[in-house]
Amino acid sequence: MIRQKDKLMCPGTEDQPNVTSSAAAQMRGNPARVARTRGKILNAVITSLDDLGYSECSINRVQTLAGVSRGALTHHFPSKEEMMVKTLEHLLAPVRGTSVSDDQEANLLRPSEGSDCLQEQLHALWSRVINTREGRALMEILVAARTDVALSERITPSLHAYNDDFNRNIANLYQAAEGHEDELALLWSICRSFMRGLHTQVPYERDPKIITKMVDLFGRIMAPHMSARSRQGDTEKDEEPI
Repeated sequence: MIRQKDKLMCPGTEDQPNVTSSAAAQMRGNPARVARTRGKILNAVITSLDDLGYSECSINRVQTLAGVSRGALTHHFPSKEEMMVKTLEHLLAPVRGTSVSDDQEANLLRPSEGSDCLQEQLHALWSRVINTREGRALMEILVAARTDVALSERITPSLHAYNDDFNRNIANLYQAAEGHEDELALLWSICRSFMRGLHTQVPYERDPKIITKMVDLFGRIMAPHMSARSRQGDTEKDEEPI
């Protein structure tokens, strides 16, 4: 026999677990509130991953940090795996989105006006993307996915799509050395691998300035292999026709 209170439950699905019908109606009826709650939860996940690591980033801890009810949290993220998948997608969204954000990874690599210094762009990538709470949180998820097969299978399509989008963006900004244009994506994959690998090198160094010197040297090593594309075409397009 179905108890009376069970009749108030909505059927659970992967995207929306069992919640009372009144709670579900409130969530559907107030999109702004839903967006704010989701943002608070994602922010709490990122903070927890950065401060405590993947293993300690539990649903209970995220709920407390976000200051939301269990029902609100499980409405968005019914499991830790789902929470990590959606957090990763959130972290990758700026590059994959249609709008160009100042914090977009590929946009940060756009050569500064009057400068094509690769070191400057790599320093921007390190300080504004990789060595941030968001960048460190992403690393926690990636490392966890190495041994978590289910998580790896869930996030792999998003990572592949992100990589494709990044390579398309970077192809508009840089060019490989003459005769090696097909190597541009590979060169930037090497750059990104090196930059993310700095996370594992930081604990070894007594002097934090060594990381800065490593980025400078790596930029000098890579500079002969690629250069910024000319902006002349953009200038011509912006000029008024004669």
